[in-house]
Amino acid sequence: MKISYNWLVELTGVDWSAEEVADRLTLCGTACEEIESTSRYMDKVVVAEVLDLKPIEGADKICLATVNDGASTFDVVCGAPNVAVGMKVPLAQIGAKLVGDIVIKKVKIRGIESTGMICSERELGLSESHEGIMELDTGAKVGQPLAEYLDFNDYILTFELTPNRADSLSAIGIARDLAALAEVEIKRPKVELNEIEEKASDVVSVAIEDLNACPRYAARVIRGVKIGPSPWWLQKKIITAGMRPISNIVDITNLVMLECGHPLHAFDLDRFGSNEVIVRLAKDKEKFTTLDGQTHELTPDVTMITNGKTGVAVGGVMGGLDSEVEDSTTNILLEAAYFNAPMIRKSRRVLGLVTESSNRFEKGADPNGIEYAIDRAAALMQELCSGQVLTGVVDCYPKKIEPWDVTFRPGQCNRVLGTTLATERMVEILELLQCQVTGDEKLTITVPTFRPDLEREIDLIEEVARIIGFDDIPDAQENIGPLFTPSHFEDDFKVDARRTLTGAGFDEMIHHGMVEGKLAQFMEPKVAPIKILNPVSEDLGVMRTCLAQSALNVVQHNISHRNLDLRLFEIGRVYYPPDKNDNWVEEDRIVLVVTGNYPSDWRNPARPNDFYDLTGTMTALWNNYKLPRYELIPASSDWFDQEISFDIQYGGRSVGRIGQFNQKVLKRFEIKEPVFLAEFSIMPFIEAGTPVARFKPLPVFPAALRDIAVVVDLTTKAGEIVSAVKKTGGDLAESVKLFDLYTGKQIPKGKKSIAVAINYRSAKGNLSSEEVDARQGDVVAMLKKNFNAEIRDK
Repeated sequence: MKISYNWLVELTGVDWSAEEVADRLTLCGTACEEIESTSRYMDKVVVAEVLDLKPIEGADKICLATVNDGASTFDVVCGAPNVAVGMKVPLAQIGAKLVGDIVIKKVKIRGIESTGMICSERELGLSESHEGIMELDTGAKVGQPLAEYLDFNDYILTFELTPNRADSLSAIGIARDLAALAEVEIKRPKVELNEIEEKASDVVSVAIEDLNACPRYAARVIRGVKIGPSPWWLQKKIITAGMRPISNIVDITNLVMLECGHPLHAFDLDRFGSNEVIVRLAKDKEKFTTLDGQTHELTPDVTMITNGKTGVAVGGVMGGLDSEVEDSTTNILLEAAYFNAPMIRKSRRVLGLVTESSNRFEKGADPNGIEYAIDRAAALMQELCSGQVLTGVVDCYPKKIEPWDVTFRPGQCNRVLGTTLATERMVEILELLQCQVTGDEKLTITVPTFRPDLEREIDLIEEVARIIGFDDIPDAQENIGPLFTPSHFEDDFKVDARRTLTGAGFDEMIHHGMVEGKLAQFMEPKVAPIKILNPVSEDLGVMRTCLAQSALNVVQHNISHRNLDLRLFEIGRVYYPPDKNDNWVEEDRIVLVVTGNYPSDWRNPARPNDFYDLTGTMTALWNNYKLPRYELIPASSDWFDQEISFDIQYGGRSVGRIGQFNQKVLKRFEIKEPVFLAEFSIMPFIEAGTPVARFKPLPVFPAALRDIAVVVDLTTKAGEIVSAVKKTGGDLAESVKLFDLYTGKQIPKGKKSIAVAINYRSAKGNLSSEEVDARQGDVVAMLKKNFNAEIRDK
């Protein structure tokens, strides 16, 4: 947001310098990022008169102009098409510095010496216009400094505003803060209208079909306007705000928008197409051509201003080409409306446009500032365009948006700020900010509708704080409340998990959670993903339902860039549609993915990353949190090869999956290398809470080791045998480990050999051979009975 320093002084009457204004506003939260002199490109630029023009031999597009700067006569080479004898022009003298760091020097062009430069508006920083030189009034005094002649000794203040301060997108909004800081009343321009007898309501009617999109629409009619350039005082305000003067009508609507913060639009009434204004939503695939000549295909998300038959403007964004104001326009239909902010956001996204108007409506305009804005513009059109203003405003406002009340306790304000401000001072500040205050000890503050950010008592306390000055709030002598912010266990777990996983040689992936809809359907065909209404691109059209979707994209990207050896992890969130209770489901998970080779070191050669890199890392994570070991249960999956596809179970429930991707999935991502992935929920860790390390005494008595090998069916799971042996061995079976699995000539077809080592030990004393043999006999009997196992002697 750019605004003129002189404009703020005009609205407040303060006598502070531009630097002091900028500093004070910044300290109160209206941050001024830059101060620029309007005359920074006008040093050594004076008013000059063109005395003569001569052609230059061999040059069609340039000529030699003889100019007088009041002290001397110079020859200047000029290529402007509009230069003429007798014209008053800006002349940049030797040493002048213009836009683009152009320093004026004596130069020779085609052998002719040129002393100075006749300037266009762009070279002086006034606008982007450079079609011809800037033509000054015939009464301009030759030799007068240009900045003095234009009365352009001003400063442009550039503000970086926070999104919640929509009221500051105007000169009056910023001046309101400045006036409160200076403890003066703001001087809002007075509106003086001389309406003619004809009523506007007899000429035009207004109807709103969708009150959600447009809660209020007002119109005025101005007849007999004369289109022409705006006076310089008006152009100056527009130029310093970074806009380009166009014509008096358009400039007036822009001036009022910059002044009040409320966008307006002027239609050519004779080209409007009817005498009725109807506000509705666009029809699907409706075509509309905007002022910039671009034709757009609309959706029902777009708010349209129509003449009852066709669209004439996209509400709050841009007008239409067919009803724009032209040089021949004589009758004006002036619009001032209040549009729903989310609807404006949707409209401008459909059009792919961001305008000064949409920016203000999107952040929140004042629904009750319409009347002043439209009257102000009508009065200026009456004054500057010779317009006749018809009586009355045609105002459609079915459900008025009223100011709201907030309870404010002066004592609480002092407690929060650590101050001893008098109640009267607090009331004065809030009234200077144009809030209405009633009550005594407990005040009722009526918040104006141009401040939608003031919703709670703490918001009003902040207003008091920023006006008195944060630097005037005393340092606290003691703390109120905790000295630290307690952390959540879930956040602590993620930090610890990252440390464990990076320690295991994994690199972290960070993803935004959005993936391509077709990819989500491919990976999880039975799950309906959450669609994004306005995706940035089709590749980011839905929220992911598993981390594997984004992990494979990362693997594909790295491999395509020849980064082939990958050990990656992500701690991220997946998203599901509402469940039966209409609760949205979001779950935090961990994904591990490996491919390529594990790097070599001085001791170990490089080796392929494989399935056991995943299980080893998972075990380290489980051990770090002292959790009982997870189980891997063979399970079929559309993702994985059937031989290496497992369900990760913990506590009798499924918490994830692990395996090697099959060729169908790898082909979808154009990956040729083997890829292994594990994805599991973090809930077991969260439910377990902070791990507690418990001391276990070292064994005192010796162990007795027994091996047993059995022949069982190929379908028998080794994990089931290990679990059954542990259970039968009871408290004497200290550990049970699988150490051999064999199929071959010595084993019958359809069978396999499984060998386990059992470590027997008692914490109470030495085990006798008889005790160990008896427990081993129980194990053998159980294997024969439960698994139809044949005991191998050799």
